[in-house]
Amino acid sequence: MNVCPLLRFLTVALVFCGGCLLEAQSPKDHPQPGESRAKQLNRLTQQVSGKVGQAGSASVPRRNYIDDHIFERIERNKIPHAGLATDAEFLRRVHVDLTGRLPEPEVIRRFLADKNPEKRDKVIDELVAPPENWLQLQKPRSPFLDRWTYFFDELFRNTSAQVGQGRNIFHDYLYDSLLLNIPYNQLVTELITAKTRSNWQDGPSNFLVRDRVEGLTQFNANRKNTHDDTNNEDTWDEMAINATRVFLGIDLECVSCHHGANHLEKINLGLSRLKREELWRQASFFSKTRAYVAYSISLEMALVDDGKGYDWKSKSVVRMDRHEADVSPRFLLTGEQPGEHENWRAAYARLLTSHPQFARATVNLIWAELMGVGIVDPPFGFDMARQDPKNPPPPPWTIQPTHPELLDALAKDFAAHDYDLRHLIRVIVKSSTYQLSSHFEGEWKEAYASYFARRLIRRLSAEELCDAIQQATGVFEEIPIVGSSIKVERVFQTRSPEDIVGEALRPMQSFLTSFGISNRDKGEKDKSSSMVQTSMMMNSKFVKDRIRVNEKGRLGKLLHHDPPLSNDEIVDELFLAFLSRFPEPSEKKIAIGTLQNYHSQGMEDLAWSLLNKPDFVFNY
Repeated sequence: MNVCPLLRFLTVALVFCGGCLLEAQSPKDHPQPGESRAKQLNRLTQQVSGKVGQAGSASVPRRNYIDDHIFERIERNKIPHAGLATDAEFLRRVHVDLTGRLPEPEVIRRFLADKNPEKRDKVIDELVAPPENWLQLQKPRSPFLDRWTYFFDELFRNTSAQVGQGRNIFHDYLYDSLLLNIPYNQLVTELITAKTRSNWQDGPSNFLVRDRVEGLTQFNANRKNTHDDTNNEDTWDEMAINATRVFLGIDLECVSCHHGANHLEKINLGLSRLKREELWRQASFFSKTRAYVAYSISLEMALVDDGKGYDWKSKSVVRMDRHEADVSPRFLLTGEQPGEHENWRAAYARLLTSHPQFARATVNLIWAELMGVGIVDPPFGFDMARQDPKNPPPPPWTIQPTHPELLDALAKDFAAHDYDLRHLIRVIVKSSTYQLSSHFEGEWKEAYASYFARRLIRRLSAEELCDAIQQATGVFEEIPIVGSSIKVERVFQTRSPEDIVGEALRPMQSFLTSFGISNRDKGEKDKSSSMVQTSMMMNSKFVKDRIRVNEKGRLGKLLHHDPPLSNDEIVDELFLAFLSRFPEPSEKKIAIGTLQNYHSQGMEDLAWSLLNKPDFVFNY
């Protein structure tokens, strides 16, 4: 790039970016050790809110029981709150949250022109609805289903590193369950009670077999019986820890090694009262089950009910040795045991899904996904000694949920509607609470954040950002699904990050890694921001390859449109495609001048600048 193009490039960047993205990604906004997600997002919102979007309507109607709970508490405590987000901001937000995609320009134009006062509810219903005529389609596809199947793939840690070819069939099982709107309690029961001779042939069995722990015989090269290479008690412990965390929001990892007393008093009051054997009693529900390698040394595994029962004398390969204790199955929250002739895993599924905490943990998890933080946060950190306002914990502890009555109301509504995930999502996003603006008039105080008095801004996830860049530019990379003949073009359509492999996909892989994608095995998803990410947005091969003018991408199609488009029309279309809004007059003037003076090179510079605006990188 010679001097003149460089100056032109920097001029467009400075006009549109104004250093905002760099400022928003600065080290002062990085998460601090031990800092909550709520504090991170509150600080980010304060930093970015003045640089994205516009203040919306000051009038905020109460649209459902969520608003009744939220705004009654706000009014009771005299807390100021934001107005409703503008139509453009709402449309972008709900598309990103529900489908992982940006709304297309024609969708935005149609929505903004619509005068129907119920148009927000209408677009929500359209996004959540199953594909039209899906019963006649062999492979119905839906952005909503792609996005939420990926969410549950992540939640259940679906990865071929642990289950081999079972990964794809587990993904298909989850997709079909969401397509058919299977009640969530039924889906969870199927996961917990699954049996198979091959996890490569049975989807739900992969939820449990991925927790299999190999025993000491794995190091014996001369072993003959592969059925003996599993450490059963460790495997059952892992199954219990995972199921309790995911479905009840309670993390038993700490008490798997030591009693809670003298360890967890400053972290979790409820866990501080637990003993190790209470975990073993949860694990005992799985102790009539064995997960073992079915063939050779592959990851094709069986899951059968011929286990011997939990033995506290067994040696652990991952934790401290156990001690003598009652290890008969007893449900953690009630002390209940299986019926006399009841299958133990079936009993666990029954006790788990019928307990109110199952519904509470589920609605809190979905709330956190849509609202940025949970009513209990983090969603897998429930403190069961701090849930009931009528039975408060001793000082200095306080009630953990920010809105305990709302959490209970959501849970009861979820159960009353047959554990319908679509219904739950609709209720949340149709509320005015969800639709509040991130803009706030007046002085914002950190204490207001727990009231959900404004929209908390978050950075797009690695997957969202990668797909958004491809969609905005219209330049997609073909992604082969490992272990199948299927090829997709979006990250949210993959089965796991393991599909992003090979030389052609290396720039995408590098981009996703920089933005914190999880490998679902050892690493957790990183939602924090960094200067490395800013550098990737400005100068990575993944971005630069997509902002080039070519006949297949959006930029080339706009430049060579038949009939030709005016620069005014091109600028409008680019702003809609990239930022889901029309340009401000000052932005439009600069953009049109850039196209008039530099044509295709100006188009590339403009696209680069739009990608690097905070409006693009953040969900607000």
